Amino acid sequence: MKVSIVVGGRWHAIDLARELHSQGYLHRLITNYPKFKTRAWGVPDDKVVSLPMTLLLSKAIQKIGGESLVRKSLPNIYKMFAASAVPHLEGSTIVHGWSSCSLPAIQWAKRNNIPFLLERSSAHINYQSKLLQAEYQKFGLKCTEIHPEIIETELAEYELASQVAVPSFFAKRSFDEEGFPQERLVHNRFGTNLNTFSPGVKQDDVFRVVYAGSLSVRKGIYYLVKGFMQANIPNSELCLIGGTTPETAQLIAGSDARVKCVGHIPEPKLADYYRHSSVFVLPSIEDGFAYVILQAIACGIPLICTTNSGGEDVLRINGASPIKLDNNIDEYPAGYIIPPANSDVIASLLTKLAENSQLLTQKQQQALAYQPQNLSWEQYAQRAIEIYKNMSVNKIGVMR
Repeated sequence: MKVSIVVGGRWHAIDLARELHSQGYLHRLITNYPKFKTRAWGVPDDKVVSLPMTLLLSKAIQKIGGESLVRKSLPNIYKMFAASAVPHLEGSTIVHGWSSCSLPAIQWAKRNNIPFLLERSSAHINYQSKLLQAEYQKFGLKCTEIHPEIIETELAEYELASQVAVPSFFAKRSFDEEGFPQERLVHNRFGTNLNTFSPGVKQDDVFRVVYAGSLSVRKGIYYLVKGFMQANIPNSELCLIGGTTPETAQLIAGSDARVKCVGHIPEPKLADYYRHSSVFVLPSIEDGFAYVILQAIACGIPLICTTNSGGEDVLRINGASPIKLDNNIDEYPAGYIIPPANSDVIASLLTKLAENSQLLTQKQQQALAYQPQNLSWEQYAQRAIEIYKNMSVNKIGVMR
């Protein structure tokens, strides 16, 4: 089995490529990153096809016109990368490509009777678009996150790919709601780096709430900030880790000095923030599966995540079933799954944990039990390999 990966970015494709190489299955990693980067991430040069033109182009466009111009240019950037990847697929027996930049590769695979697994790391793009459009409208903002041409491309990819890989129950449900055949979906949640993300000992008595991700409408930080302020917990702080967006100031308006915008930080420092926090909250409006959830649980802190984040997958790893609470809250041993866009629920749970030290300790102890569970990238890749084998043996979808 010779697996080629087609990815116009990083995402988790590099981690997958590294693990596939270690097990002898990687044929080629076709990426827009330069080889000095992929080499540092553990993929040897002879397994990498580097097509950096679109990465350089994106950086140049960002310098000229900022993020908004990059978003407008993305359809053409993706098309350039997608077309340039095809000549390097020769010799593959299975292709795993990332959505938005895989259509020519899928067409190549179908012509050559080779199975193609399309990676869709978020919800079905129509479902995602509807969620985000509605949320942006609440704030009087125009949603420019998804270009219409990208939607058109992705729908064509969904139709032609042998199977579509999704990382969460939420993403899987979104495809079901859009009428996509469930037999053409495979579900494989992500992994994390357990060398970097591991438990530690909290050194102070501050009730510290931590969030990691962009400070955006999509991530739902408005509801987290509002819920934190509403809870008004003594000796508490909220750490928002991640890059700002044009709407950040509007989303965090009304907060005070207890809400700290930390900015981007490297992963080892991020792990320290997790270890010194009381609870991790991810209030996403739409997230196929946020890597930060696994990072946080691997560091041994309990979770509060929306149904639209991938948190459900993590809290169910050990087979736990939820206890149904009021306000559509699902309680698990290591945390809670909540409805999106609900600051009252966030406030109530933060207050509950802050006022009940025994409950918080129990949740933390349950979170610590996740470290030996199958959280690693190696285990994610092993599940992917089983999917490839099944597709290869059965030639799933190639004659469809």
